[in-house]
Amino acid sequence: MKGVPLRIEIGPRDVSSGSVVISRRDIPGKQGKVFGISMEPSILEAYVKDKLDEIQSSLLERAIAFRDSNIVDVSTYDDLKAAISQGKWARGPWSASDEDELKVKEETGATIRCYPFEQPQGIKRCLMTGDPAEEVAIFAKSY
Repeated sequence: MKGVPLRIEIGPRDVSSGSVVISRRDIPGKQGKVFGISMEPSILEAYVKDKLDEIQSSLLERAIAFRDSNIVDVSTYDDLKAAISQGKWARGPWSASDEDELKVKEETGATIRCYPFEQPQGIKRCLMTGDPAEEVAIFAKSY
């Protein structure tokens, strides 16, 4: 049930009253339940569509906030190691070799997860080698 964004509950009393109970995954407990929603198809369909849009927005906002609060900007290898040891994601300039990435993986357990589409402008120095870097990479452990 955890993965279901919206659950429609129908019990014997609901059938006799022509209504349903709708529970939202993103709001646990009684706060996420709405009682007495009509079983009339047009009403129920409109309600469900509206709630699914709300849930999508809510989950997306939470995911973005979580992501942004866990990214740490780093400029040195020591900063990267510290960020990874705290369970964070490290974002920093990268132009090093595959061998250097393997060293990062061996020492920290982290690998390059992605190169963000939005790259900062200006001159950057690779956090590993100190050479000029054109891209910023995000390092993290996979679980």
